[in-house]
Amino acid sequence: MTEPATGPARLEISRAEHAGRRARLAQRLQDSGLSRICVFGPVRVAYLTGFHFAATERPVALVLTDTGDVTMLLPALEAEHYAHQCPDLPEPLTYPEYPGGGSGRHPLTLLADHLRASRPGRVAADHDGYENRWGYRGPALSALLEQPVHDGLALIDDLRMIKSPAEIALIREACRWGDHAHRLMQDAITPGANELTVSHAASLQATRDLLTALGDRYVPKAREGLPANTMFISGANTAHPHGLHRNAGVQPGDVLVTGAYGVVGGYESELERTMHVGEPTPDFERYFAAMLAAQDAGLAALRAGRTCAEVEADVREVIAGLGLTHLIRHHTGHAFGLEGHEHPFLDLDDHTVVEPGMIFSIEPGLYVPGLAGFRHSDTVLVAERGAERLSLYPRDLPSLLIPAH
Repeated sequence: MTEPATGPARLEISRAEHAGRRARLAQRLQDSGLSRICVFGPVRVAYLTGFHFAATERPVALVLTDTGDVTMLLPALEAEHYAHQCPDLPEPLTYPEYPGGGSGRHPLTLLADHLRASRPGRVAADHDGYENRWGYRGPALSALLEQPVHDGLALIDDLRMIKSPAEIALIREACRWGDHAHRLMQDAITPGANELTVSHAASLQATRDLLTALGDRYVPKAREGLPANTMFISGANTAHPHGLHRNAGVQPGDVLVTGAYGVVGGYESELERTMHVGEPTPDFERYFAAMLAAQDAGLAALRAGRTCAEVEADVREVIAGLGLTHLIRHHTGHAFGLEGHEHPFLDLDDHTVVEPGMIFSIEPGLYVPGLAGFRHSDTVLVAERGAERLSLYPRDLPSLLIPAH
């Protein structure tokens, strides 16, 4: 964590840790016989430099050489913002505007000129040119350079799989505020309550509480969204894994599937619960118990040295033993950190070896058409032995019942 001159540590990744990430990536370039890598993904740029920005149609790119030299391509409007966040890095290469701002030059031609002026060598990138967003159109980097651009995505994202102690501390803190937001929301849900208004009110109150408690230690890393968020969907709509909100009030007998997360230092948490309004039916209790058993199997299966596929297989074996395989709609979980979903995935076709320091969601779901969906999700840290649940919200049914009156 970054330590200011006075006062407690700010909740963000230090410049020294960002420098260490770049050094490890530079070593991976050397090991792969690559002279440099162009990084276009906004989250990857932030991971390597600490520069968090609003990604628009204006290309941003980081060039890192195998010796650790840094060049950043930026629109001129971001230059001061970059200098404020990254005073330890060299001045950027800037362009006036996208698609050219009257210069007659597309911004990526500036990047290509810089790369051509560098010493010869194999070039990699996380994407062959800037990613299409907000109306952006531009040439492929390989076309501009008239040479192959090698796929360097895994060189960066494999580094991101193992979280550092500082990253884990930020995610642990994010879990605390996701749990708090969920508690405020659950306490506010009553028959007739609207999904949207209750969710947003609880998120806003949890954010106020977070800002009061953390004070100047909290360092926002985005222009949009709140640092503590929660929501729910209700009724038969929950039978869709990614069901949308209803503009209707909660009714007795409704099943609720919730979501909550915190964001601290740019790092996210994940928490989901299945709840019931009023006295649950035998069918609800049966499917809830099956879902809980599947999640228990995932928590027990997530151990260092196993593969993601083996974790998924253990969960599916439990569900199959209950005769409910036909209700599965997705894999058991995914890694996350700076993004809500990251590589690797707890999936039968992902054979990544689980290692200490990885963080996953464990969220096997069962979806009963016409009735409801059943899914808990927890943030789980892989430890040297076993796994540690970082989101600590209750999982048992009695704790997740909403009074019907």
